[in-house]
Amino acid sequence: MSLVDAGKESAGRGWIGRIVPRRGRKGERLNRPSPSRWSENLAVAAESAAEIPLAKRFELLRKHGDFSLAYNTATQPLLQYFGDQRGYIAYRQRWGLTFVLGDPVCSDADRADVVGEFLQTHPRATFVHCSANTARVLESLRYRINEIGVDTKLDLENFTFAGKQREWLRYADNWMSRRGYAIREGSFSDDPEQVEHVSESWRQTRTVKRKEVRFLNRPIVLDDEPGVRRFMLYDAANQLQAFVVFDPLWRDGKVSGYVTCMKRRMPELPQYAEPAIMKRAIEVFQAENVPAVWLGLSPLATIENRQFRTNRMLHWTTRYYHQAGWINRYFYNFQGHTHFKQRFRGEEQLVYYASRCWWNTRRLLALSSLCGVI
Repeated sequence: MSLVDAGKESAGRGWIGRIVPRRGRKGERLNRPSPSRWSENLAVAAESAAEIPLAKRFELLRKHGDFSLAYNTATQPLLQYFGDQRGYIAYRQRWGLTFVLGDPVCSDADRADVVGEFLQTHPRATFVHCSANTARVLESLRYRINEIGVDTKLDLENFTFAGKQREWLRYADNWMSRRGYAIREGSFSDDPEQVEHVSESWRQTRTVKRKEVRFLNRPIVLDDEPGVRRFMLYDAANQLQAFVVFDPLWRDGKVSGYVTCMKRRMPELPQYAEPAIMKRAIEVFQAENVPAVWLGLSPLATIENRQFRTNRMLHWTTRYYHQAGWINRYFYNFQGHTHFKQRFRGEEQLVYYASRCWWNTRRLLALSSLCGVI
């Protein structure tokens, strides 16, 4: 599918529209919020998206989309957009608050101007999962910058599975192969029912069961998507048992890497499934001379806050969230995400949360609601 075709299809039932539906409580009208509550203004979102159509977002993505949430900013449903020919900022609103997703998709030279113009319209916006380059711009605009975790990068030119530290990946691959499992790259559109079955089965084992975690994660899409790679694991009976989805990163029209955006498996499947898929995918990317694979955000991991002017109250709050057993058990498994990604021994790069407010309790609750955690 060409980028132009992708843009045309976004207006109808194209690949961007065929996502796994949310399942609400009985009688709940998920797409029409109650007028008595703060909610997203979908009319504004549709109008804004029309001003920066999907084809244009992909054009900018292929030039400047080399951060791990770039593909998410271009394709996730219900996002609103601010920008022009130079680039765009993706954001959503919850409880009357504005949250920017990731970095601006623009050149480094235009970053400060695009951010400054956006803040003329949304002067109290909160930036979530932004890079150090964007954080420096925001600090100059009187924002306080807090670390919210690390994104792990694997440099594939120097990455090797040899040695003791990555023996667990070799073992997982061998364990699955000896038991008749096969891993191959493929398309969800070949058998979307199997894909949805695996996805729903996996989700029922999560702390957040009723709906997909969103905003920082994009919902699963059952149709083909431009540039997205999918590696699937099948059992001896050729039944889909697990999959890992990789979003592309681009710089100056060339693929600069891939980021793991989604991992799902059947609940009864052994823990070796995901490492085995990751190993095979990395081998394929290395054979294609792909520069890097990103593992995605480890939320609230290794927070130190030594680089920027920081909100100290938020610093201690986020450190507590990562360490608190009751939060990891009942709301989100921060420590599990951190431990799994650290085992790859990649390069950890800090990502940031930026806000002009001293008291962020309402913002954190709104962000948790926006992500579907509460």
